[in-house]
Amino acid sequence: MEVEVILMCGRFALYSNLEQVKEAFQVQQVRWEPPASYNVAPTHEVAVVVRRDADITLEKMRWGLIPAWAKDPGIGSRMINARVETLGEKPSYERPLKGQRCMVVADGFFEWAKTEQGKQPMFIRAKAGHPFGFASLYDVWRSPEGETVTSCTIVTTRANEFMQAIHDRMPLILPRPHQAAWLDAATPDIAAWLAALAPYPASELQAYPVSRRVNSPQYNDVECIRPLAE
Repeated sequence: MEVEVILMCGRFALYSNLEQVKEAFQVQQVRWEPPASYNVAPTHEVAVVVRRDADITLEKMRWGLIPAWAKDPGIGSRMINARVETLGEKPSYERPLKGQRCMVVADGFFEWAKTEQGKQPMFIRAKAGHPFGFASLYDVWRSPEGETVTSCTIVTTRANEFMQAIHDRMPLILPRPHQAAWLDAATPDIAAWLAALAPYPASELQAYPVSRRVNSPQYNDVECIRPLAE
């Protein structure tokens, strides 16, 4: 099987409380209440919105897709992102794209801008302050010993006008009117539908520099998202 390795969107934060997440995504069933996390890194547990039968459900998955066919679960750490432009071409995503779609919940994400002083981490979030839903795919892997791991990958797209000054890629953020179609396994020709989506509106984003402590996943507190000027 062919594996696509992209390490673009490698950190994000989720600090909205459960009620805020439920309201933002019209969650009907809660299987996991995510703790506040200001420096979510690959292989961490992440909050995911997924349709289970008729219910919009909030649950946890491991960040870094482990395909059902994988021999080594370590492959997940190299499959944290998937390019929207090639989703329909990759065997790793064929089955998840058809019926294993979800959204990773985040209040904002980090990207590193090139400066004369080196790479400067930036925190990008919605001006309105609401959490994002990143288009994502998931799969279920089972070990020979019977261990089950449900894991996911975040879909990325080209940068909008705002993000271009920071990076040429960004997570594919789903506006609320498009979220139901993404979660519905019955949505026809989903690859074409997804590829046609424009990047999130530039006018609705804001960004500011943060401490380089976010470079290390050992740090996970509010200082990771505090504006550097403060």
